[in-house]
Amino acid sequence: MTFAQRLRELRDAAGLSEPKLAEKSGVSFASIHEYGLGRRKPSFEAVAKIARALGVSCDAFMDTVDTLEKPKRKKGK
Repeated sequence: MTFAQRLRELRDAAGLSEPKLAEKSGVSFASIHEYGLGRRKPSFEAVAKIARALGVSCDAFMDTVDTLEKPKRKKGK
């Protein structure tokens, strides 16, 4: 499971939208959104803030695979 998948799973379980998680964690909405899409890796500080806001420990993200999605190229380019 990727970090993005785990984040979405925990966010859904907590009943928080991305904007609400951003507000509660103090991490910007743009960052939360990018983490959720797998386009950006969070710092440990961001993971700690997100985990605290979700009511879980940082360990909840320990077994995630660190992958970043590559932007999809348009045909013909």
